[in-house]
Amino acid sequence: MESFIAHVVSQLQNVNLDHCRFILPSRRAAQAFSKEVLQRNQGESFIVPPVQSIEEFIEDVSEVKLINNLETLFEFYNIYKDHTDPNHQEPIDQVYNWGQSIIQDFNEIDRYQIDANQFFGNLKAIKDIEHWSKSDVKTELVKNYIQFWERLPKYYQELKADLKSKNKAYQGMAYLEAVKNIEAYTKNSSRNFYLIGFNALNTCEEVIFQTILNQNRGKVFWDIDNYLYDNHIAGMFLRHYSKTWPHYSLESLASSTNSYLNKKEINIYGVPKKIGQAKLVGDLLSKMSEDELNETALILGDETLLQPILNSLPENIKKVNVTMGLPLHQTNMVSFFEVLFTIRSQNEDRLHFKTLLELCGHPVLKKAYQEELQSIETRIHKNNIIFQSKEDFLESCQSFDSDLLTIFKLSIFIKDGSVNEFLSNCLKIIEILKPNFSSDVLQMEYLFGFKKLFTKLKNLMESSELVKDFKVFHLIYLDILSSETLDFEGSPYQGLQIMGMLESRVLDFKNIIITSLNEGVLPSGKSQNSFIPFDLKKAYKLPTYKEKDAIYAYHFFRLIQRSSRCHFIYNNATSGIEKAEKSRFLTQLEIFKAPQHLVKNHTAVSNTEQKKTVLKEVRKTPQMIEKLESLFQYGISPSALTTYIRNPIDFYRRYVLGIKEVDQIEEDISYRTQGTVIHDCLDLLYRNYIGKPLDSKDIDQMLKAYPNVIKTLFEKKFPKEALQNGKNLIDFEIAKQQIKRFLVQEKELVKSNQVKILELENEAKKLITIDDIDFPIKLKGTVDRIDLCNNQLRIIDYKTGRVESKDLKIPENWTHFVDDYKYSKAFQVLFYSLLKEEDLGENGTAGIISLRNLKSGFMTCSQTKTNLNLKALLPDFKIQLESLILEILNLETPFKEKLV
Repeated sequence: MESFIAHVVSQLQNVNLDHCRFILPSRRAAQAFSKEVLQRNQGESFIVPPVQSIEEFIEDVSEVKLINNLETLFEFYNIYKDHTDPNHQEPIDQVYNWGQSIIQDFNEIDRYQIDANQFFGNLKAIKDIEHWSKSDVKTELVKNYIQFWERLPKYYQELKADLKSKNKAYQGMAYLEAVKNIEAYTKNSSRNFYLIGFNALNTCEEVIFQTILNQNRGKVFWDIDNYLYDNHIAGMFLRHYSKTWPHYSLESLASSTNSYLNKKEINIYGVPKKIGQAKLVGDLLSKMSEDELNETALILGDETLLQPILNSLPENIKKVNVTMGLPLHQTNMVSFFEVLFTIRSQNEDRLHFKTLLELCGHPVLKKAYQEELQSIETRIHKNNIIFQSKEDFLESCQSFDSDLLTIFKLSIFIKDGSVNEFLSNCLKIIEILKPNFSSDVLQMEYLFGFKKLFTKLKNLMESSELVKDFKVFHLIYLDILSSETLDFEGSPYQGLQIMGMLESRVLDFKNIIITSLNEGVLPSGKSQNSFIPFDLKKAYKLPTYKEKDAIYAYHFFRLIQRSSRCHFIYNNATSGIEKAEKSRFLTQLEIFKAPQHLVKNHTAVSNTEQKKTVLKEVRKTPQMIEKLESLFQYGISPSALTTYIRNPIDFYRRYVLGIKEVDQIEEDISYRTQGTVIHDCLDLLYRNYIGKPLDSKDIDQMLKAYPNVIKTLFEKKFPKEALQNGKNLIDFEIAKQQIKRFLVQEKELVKSNQVKILELENEAKKLITIDDIDFPIKLKGTVDRIDLCNNQLRIIDYKTGRVESKDLKIPENWTHFVDDYKYSKAFQVLFYSLLKEEDLGENGTAGIISLRNLKSGFMTCSQTKTNLNLKALLPDFKIQLESLILEILNLETPFKEKLV
């Protein structure tokens, strides 16, 4: 296979290179061309001719300093302020959003040599019609809108005049200047100009190219297959040039190859998701030899696939060159600096715990300061810190490493600081972090990338007085970050080549792999970032999505021209905004395939089977039994036993392994905390009335006291301000209402009944003996309340959740009582009753008061279809309890997981 570049160089064998200048579409193409020239002229001494990209050539010809879109936007904003009524001016953060589209439209107008005055007049007329501004009645909004379009030509002219006075230009303006200068430039140059590998030209480029041809000062080498040139949308632009350029009326436009119709193996794969595509690419590459890999290009239609693909490269890949670079915003450093932006944007004296944990838990810091950062996290969790002042936070870190302390100071003490101060702090933090990553080359590259980014931003901010607002600066940071990349080291001539579609221009490969061949990606679809309507673009021959589709078609089918094996991959799984529609280019390959093209369709399916749910099972060991025996001797609670009933594996983790629940910071009041506070509140309210009959006056006193009591209890767990708004305020008020409704119900009870409190939150204990166990079992539990109501003993358990009377019903034959968790409420009540068995008497009872179901009152535990009193139920309960304990202590019975 002779590549296009090799074909061009071979045609220049008899040309004196000392008199040549070569212009190509991109720097990568220029580099490849230079290499081919050097290889063809090995052993000869010659001066390497200038080889440039088209952007570099335009800048030379225009003799102006080319500025980027951001600098252009700043210049535009200055013009906007000078020529806009101050009452109708928008701040730069708003102009920043729409101004970029305006700059892009200015570029298009200039590149295509549009008569700006006529164009803007037509644009205003269209906007008038769109917003019914011809109506006699105009709103203030419509007036301002129309005035903007009236002023737009003024902005355009003044911007160009201002830039010209500074010898600067945005890209489109530079093209216009190049058109003015091209004749003089070519006459004053001793070199001929060779234009290589172009396709879609703007009007300015067409004028420049034709000037060179008409003066007989060079030649254009087009790269197009004869078949594509004659029959395909990929040849649309070249067919147009052949018909409209005077040069081609004398000399026909020549195609560069006839290889498109040659025998080719084309494989089309439908694969779900990005990861599926990355895995398939890895599988395809693993089957290639080293020689094949040297002739292979991997083209990423969606460049976000780069990271997954790099992680999926097989072991046989020895050399790889990533032309596009790694996007900086995909590195783990970006989230670290985003925390700093968050702290600065909030501009508060206090820091939220999530921000603190995000800062202290970031891998960038944890790598070097793990112990110190872990202690901060532990302290925040232990003390349930929701907000902490910056001063208090730094005071708690005084004993830490001086570098870490400095990082914290630079990170959080940036309140009211200027943008430059923030950037300086970020650069200082990078310098402090560098020694921690001296052995990690990749992380050092990330740090270096951010250092370059912040240095660029610092220089930009110092050269402009516009960006003083931090919000605007953050927008600019995100915008620049999205385009910054980390360059990989690699050879563009050896090994696998990974690149984007535009970087493949002029290059040829024997094996092609292209990913993300979906509609909306390749081609990119109808989306456009422009204020110019479609009809106006058509009228002035500006490029629309149709021309963009033709450009993508050219790049795609040009890659196929000289290849022999192609692998095309598309996503066939729809999810969210992702499209699963196959690219029209693939459909064209299938329907209009050449006779020699072997097109195969594949649907890639993962070979994984649905994983069956396997319940865990843990065999008991003598050491476990020993630990369990000590637990039963020390004292077993009803909550521990109901944990076993619910799921034996949870019991094993908690009581055998000793794994406790992770402490979580409660920003919002949890059900557990709310329940604890309500229990504690009732305990404190009733504490002074133990042993005496309750009357209405006592309850009235409690009704006066409860708001302060419950408020004090909540404030022990949460800062005062955390209870003053949002969900916490609602939960706080709900807790107050529950207490109030309970006390009101109690008042009605004591009016007609004699109630005496005997015990509150008292831990009861009892020893029982079980056959086959050679030590006494200690049962223990804390009963919320024990009282006498009309001389009847009541064992009461408060529940803040909803409980109904059916939850306290015991099956007649006790079937599954200690196997099914639905009987857990009854189990707990009977357990407390067993602890107080000696005090029950014949008419004692036990049950639950549900604060979310107060209308049901005191719900007692009973057995269905029997009239047995509580004490009569206890012997059967003991049998069930003994059975449960024997099961837990049985070495042969494993802990088996239950589906909860």
